[in-house]
Amino acid sequence: MICRRQNLTDVFQTGREMRRLVCSYWGDLGRWLDVPFSYFYRHVCLLPYVSDPEQIETVSRPLYLLNEDYKPRDCDDKAVLCACWWHGHGVPVRFVAVSTQPSGELNHVFTQLENGLDIDATYREYVNYIGHYPYYPQVTNRENLTGFF
Repeated sequence: MICRRQNLTDVFQTGREMRRLVCSYWGDLGRWLDVPFSYFYRHVCLLPYVSDPEQIETVSRPLYLLNEDYKPRDCDDKAVLCACWWHGHGVPVRFVAVSTQPSGELNHVFTQLENGLDIDATYREYVNYIGHYPYYPQVTNRENLTGFF
């Protein structure tokens, strides 16, 4: 396995790396590109969520993220997987970061389609939330990390 290491120092740099991974490696989804998105979304929701190590931001290639034993796999990783599926079908996507903290510090990322549909497969309990970020009422800050691509 070849890993590329890069210090990700802020959410916008993370967003750029997420975009690079989607554009370069969407084909890692292989057979998953042949299933309906709702089926793929369920699979991504049910993949184990594992936070990044403390003080370290990681984003991984889809090939590794689809391996159930791979760790870590957090919101930005699951956003990459969802974006890969849509990108592989020619649908423009972007990454959106939000905060639900009083400070407004951005702490969560999801995929958004060009038509405005939010795709957040972060946690198992989101399995029935295609197109709806359940914590919108608590959002204190929202930033587009990338443009549509």
